[in-house]
Amino acid sequence: MNSIWNKNIQLFKSRFPALADLYHDIIEEISLHGDEKGVFSFWTVLPAKNGSPTAQIEHMLLHSSYNPEREAQSAAEQLAAKEKETVIFMGAGLGWQFCAMARLMVKSVAPCPVKKLVLVEPDPIHFFGALYYTDWSDAFAVEQLIVAVGCPENSLMGLLEGNSVNTGSSGVSAAYVYVVPAFIQHARPYFDSVITLIERNRSKNDINAATYKRFEKLWIRNSMKNIAHIGECATVKDLCEVAGTDGTPVDGGASSAPRDFILVAAGPTLQSLLPKIKEWAAHTVIVCVETALHALLKTGIQPDFIVITDPQYYAYRHIAGLAAPDSILVCPLSVHPAVFRFKCRQIVLCSEMFPVSSYFESQLGEFGDLGAGGSVASSAWNLCRLLGATSIYLAGLDLSYPAGQTHIKGSSAEQSFLADSSRLQTMQNKNSSYRFGSNPEYAANYDGEPVLTDSRMKMFAWWFESRFAACPEVKTWTLSSKSMKIPGVEVAENVGKEPFDKLREHMHSWWAHGVPKPASGVPEPTSGVPEPVEGGKDITSSFYTTLRALSALINQAVEKCIIGGPDLDAQLAQLESQITASPLAEIVRLARPATGDKLQQYQSLQRTITLYTSYISC
Repeated sequence: MNSIWNKNIQLFKSRFPALADLYHDIIEEISLHGDEKGVFSFWTVLPAKNGSPTAQIEHMLLHSSYNPEREAQSAAEQLAAKEKETVIFMGAGLGWQFCAMARLMVKSVAPCPVKKLVLVEPDPIHFFGALYYTDWSDAFAVEQLIVAVGCPENSLMGLLEGNSVNTGSSGVSAAYVYVVPAFIQHARPYFDSVITLIERNRSKNDINAATYKRFEKLWIRNSMKNIAHIGECATVKDLCEVAGTDGTPVDGGASSAPRDFILVAAGPTLQSLLPKIKEWAAHTVIVCVETALHALLKTGIQPDFIVITDPQYYAYRHIAGLAAPDSILVCPLSVHPAVFRFKCRQIVLCSEMFPVSSYFESQLGEFGDLGAGGSVASSAWNLCRLLGATSIYLAGLDLSYPAGQTHIKGSSAEQSFLADSSRLQTMQNKNSSYRFGSNPEYAANYDGEPVLTDSRMKMFAWWFESRFAACPEVKTWTLSSKSMKIPGVEVAENVGKEPFDKLREHMHSWWAHGVPKPASGVPEPTSGVPEPVEGGKDITSSFYTTLRALSALINQAVEKCIIGGPDLDAQLAQLESQITASPLAEIVRLARPATGDKLQQYQSLQRTITLYTSYISC
């Protein structure tokens, strides 16, 4: 029996029992027949000059033929010098470099900047082959160790990114991807796909960082002002309960019936689709983004759901002065406060991964996640999916500029361009600036013809592509072939009323008595002024108390940095432990600067927390 294998596999089973159960048959096969030729025939295993095992694949050496340990140690030191929190190995060969990096993390006297070690390996046999030949005990001793063996590409990002909103200094943006061509040779398409996904997520994180930096004050102001409106609203989770998509039965069997949704955006191709949408309105559910509401109402269509996620005032302007008494408006807590004055059937809150909303969700229950990092249209698509859509038809989601247009004629966006235009800044100038402001490039539409788009639109298209792959139970169609092609979407040709079910009849029973509000613990409006019901005042008061306590901790940190002294590091470490334990620690995580000395960082956090506390009395 192979003593290295026995030692490694026991450590593996102890550290990853679920994975060990999943690959039980493979482990047993190797334990019984590992010494036989052919089990690891994909490698040619050879002794190096120093006697350690090395290997080659298709005449490519995986490790040094002289001294694989020394080569691995040098690679680990170079990786540590990158000063990244995470190192992601794309394959590991026999594991020499991976284990050397782990040894540096576990046994090095000097502090190692690498805190998390990740191995991506699509083929379990290759992974267990490495355990068969080299000692992995140091690797299994790493506290933050992720072994993604046989993990689908689309599931991998969840392991690497976690559940928080990642900015330019977190998630995969804080990782170094270690790629050796020989390590990935056996599954090149898989690794190429994963590397592409990581790069796309890095771009998304950079966008998140830029967005947060730009809108931080706006999110804080809006969220703090909108706390009083929580009690007026239901949540997306409530919608799912009423619609029967959370597992609860719905009268009439609607939960098991096919559900067709039309997702309406304000792209130029919407113009030709409006008459058809009006004809289909009685047979399907219509979900629109806020920019498309004006065009729908003008055509005589009241959508079932309106989605708005942008915190800026200009986003509110798309619905300002309009009314949709039969529609349900879905938004996060951070939208412009005027949104809560919109005349509609009901306002429904969705989740967002920002501190104020997250705190109340931790106390009251999740509002309902519509996704983060995409456009408002991606949130609308997620809403359709959560409400049980089996088919989603895209209308006006062009992600491009067909015929040189940015939006449907007569849309609120076009009206805004027109209202703000002047003799020197005409509407055509603004239109061109909009089109060419984000690295314009050409892509193909569904007819194979070139259409002008940009890098921002392509990022949104990638988000949709990844969601379609992750949710194969939902079929997505487009009603126009002139939009930029998104892989996974097909053109719905010659669509009539037949493809659409009678979901509208079920909807009347769903919403007959209105969507239920949260049962307790939230502010409830009385006499037009939002006041907390019994228990609600306690939650709001607790939020303010927690916020003040966090502010006091940061103020103490600033004072101690100014005073200095030999015990400064110990005192700051104690304060940091209290900050980390705070229910509002996410405020600090998002706002902490990536650069600057300790005093500058705490002073920056002090300015941010002051923004929050300044709205407590409002």
